[in-house]
Amino acid sequence: MKLLDRIKKLTTLRFFLLFLILTIIVVVAMGNVTPQILALSGGAPILDIRPGYTFADVEHLLTVLGEQGRQLYTTLQVLDLIFPLAYGMTLTLALTSVITKLFPEGHLMEKAVSMPILGMIFDYLENITIATLIASYPNLSPLAVSVASIFTQLKWLFIILACVLLAILAALALLKKK
Repeated sequence: MKLLDRIKKLTTLRFFLLFLILTIIVVVAMGNVTPQILALSGGAPILDIRPGYTFADVEHLLTVLGEQGRQLYTTLQVLDLIFPLAYGMTLTLALTSVITKLFPEGHLMEKAVSMPILGMIFDYLENITIATLIASYPNLSPLAVSVASIFTQLKWLFIILACVLLAILAALALLKKK
């Protein structure tokens, strides 16, 4: 069975709401930890929410966080094990639902369902490399920092593309209904 067929079977209101609620719960939980990290970092944003970063950025952030901040960041990384799956599936199911309503089966647009999945995969890769950076501090690898930054950039690219496409297709679906 192809991945798209499996996703189509999961594309129900029940599964969508399940993943949406899970996303909201994780966002709230992460929202309790992130301000503490920001306070310890002097307002420097965590790596996950930046569009990219350099070796100097990572070194500065992990230094100003101190031991307590790095431990909090590690706690956040644990929560971030659930988040990519939650938001990734929410976006995937929403996009699949709209695409199947607007386009015939087998249409090229079905391939767009892979965008949030790719975003989710790159988010997990980002999380692994960031956890490695935190664990290896102060012995940071410039290569690991570059790889983490690339994963972060690719995560954002696919998530933003998926969200923009979802907004456009949802608007088209609403216009088509009228």
